[in-house]
Amino acid sequence: MRGALAPAIDFAAGQFWTLLRRNRQAIAAFRRCTAAVPDHAAAWRMIGFLCQQDENRIDDALLAFGRAVDLAPDDAISRYNFGFLLHQRGEREHALAQMTIAVRLRPGLDQAWYGSGLLLSELGRPHEAVDALKRAIELQPFNGSASDALCRALRAAGDEDGLLAEYRRIGLYDPRTARRLAQELGLPD
Repeated sequence: MRGALAPAIDFAAGQFWTLLRRNRQAIAAFRRCTAAVPDHAAAWRMIGFLCQQDENRIDDALLAFGRAVDLAPDDAISRYNFGFLLHQRGEREHALAQMTIAVRLRPGLDQAWYGSGLLLSELGRPHEAVDALKRAIELQPFNGSASDALCRALRAAGDEDGLLAEYRRIGLYDPRTARRLAQELGLPD
């Protein structure tokens, strides 16, 4: 009965187990799918997502997203997640390359702009970081983490006026982050 339909059944089973938050069973089903159809990019992506949720399986997630990117190079979500994991591993340049491709493929992907901004800041490129973080905030105006990172990038870029403007904007929707920034960056209350 399994025959030619087996990969589709395994993929559907993986989705079912994912909905039930039974990650171990879901991963097993998606792995059966990829064993039968090694170029099933969606199954590899799902393995990556599920393994990423378990901090003990980051290497598995990295391998799965790498495979998904190889199979579907125009998939911005897989690129973003692959870049995110590479960033966690300290592979900043490679991570930035993945984030850059992700935003080129899907310009509305705010997480990839945010990730790019963080990486650019870490790589000592504050002016480029400011541009990326501003784009992330345009897409997601109430992302306190992106606003925090933008304030720090603006400081590093020497744009004190921009820093104060963003700091005041944060204070309107995230007073806790604004207070922390005031303490850490010596900004007025």
